[in-house]
Amino acid sequence: MTVDLHIVGGFLGSGKTTAIIGAARHLMDQGKKVGVVTNDQGRYLVDTAFFQTLDVPAVEVTGGCFCCNYDDLEGQLAHLRDTVRPDVIFAESVGSCADIVATVVKPLLTLRGSDLPAPSSFSVFTDARLLRRRVLGMPMPFSDDVVYLFDKQIEEAGMLVVNKRDLLADEHLESMLSVLEARYPGKALRLQNSLDLADLRGWVRAMEFGEAAPPAESLEMDYERYGAGEAALAWLDEALIFTVPEHTGGMVVHRLVAALLNRLQQSSMTIGHLKLLVKGGEGEEAKLSFPTLEIEDWQRGIPALTGTSLTVLLNARVEASAQELHGLVHEVVAALTAELQVTAQVLDVAYFHPPMPNPTHRLP
Repeated sequence: MTVDLHIVGGFLGSGKTTAIIGAARHLMDQGKKVGVVTNDQGRYLVDTAFFQTLDVPAVEVTGGCFCCNYDDLEGQLAHLRDTVRPDVIFAESVGSCADIVATVVKPLLTLRGSDLPAPSSFSVFTDARLLRRRVLGMPMPFSDDVVYLFDKQIEEAGMLVVNKRDLLADEHLESMLSVLEARYPGKALRLQNSLDLADLRGWVRAMEFGEAAPPAESLEMDYERYGAGEAALAWLDEALIFTVPEHTGGMVVHRLVAALLNRLQQSSMTIGHLKLLVKGGEGEEAKLSFPTLEIEDWQRGIPALTGTSLTVLLNARVEASAQELHGLVHEVVAALTAELQVTAQVLDVAYFHPPMPNPTHRLP
């Protein structure tokens, strides 16, 4: 059985997961079986839980990027092969990961077991607004070492998916594309809004017809700068249960998110991404995602949440001290529960900085 394996990379908050969900649904509507491998430095992932709520089979490579956990990646691909028997697999790398061609794509092409799929495409997603800032020399919200990661991801893309195109005016897209085409001659570029089904179908077709083939050349990578860029980012994963009066869950989530966003901004902590999976009563579930740059109308994504028990899984990836980020979240939750006279129990929490990248394999 031939399995299409699509590697998907790109910076934090670029919309990789949204695109994969839409593409998976499209393929499943065609009668194809789809599996997903998620990846993160942490171990309690909003994205994996959300895929599972949508009945998309998903497995995890956690505790580090694909490149540093290559054997686990192969194991999870084998698990999907044996349990789901998929026609298509999406493998989504953590948003701080670069050098994927040398450490993931090439090992899968040359070292994998004969019964595992080889990568057929490598797409790298980027937020159109952040990319425009970078290519036009405008100030970036991250430090230079983090921007180094951003640049290297773009450089090595088989296909660069300029996502969230709907958030830029046409003239801004055109000026950005002219610079990109001059800077990366021959690179496949795709403008996309991953909430648009027609755009998602186009991305799937592009992968199927070889337009996003992985590059043959490995990156030149300064691992000291790579490690410094990852170390500048704080990871926080926290699971909480709130006990609230009936019909107030939506308001509690709204106040929680608003307070977190406000405090992060006041503390000059730049968001890579902030994701929450919120569960209330039967069928009351929602995922909220916040990238680096502001989004509007996020309140619309909060369901009614009528029950008295509210579960929140929080993933925060922020340029800050991990200890300070944890303290900020703790203070926000404590202030919220005191003000609204509700209770909150921390089920689990982890906060840290990613270690120095140490790939299992790195092929020239």
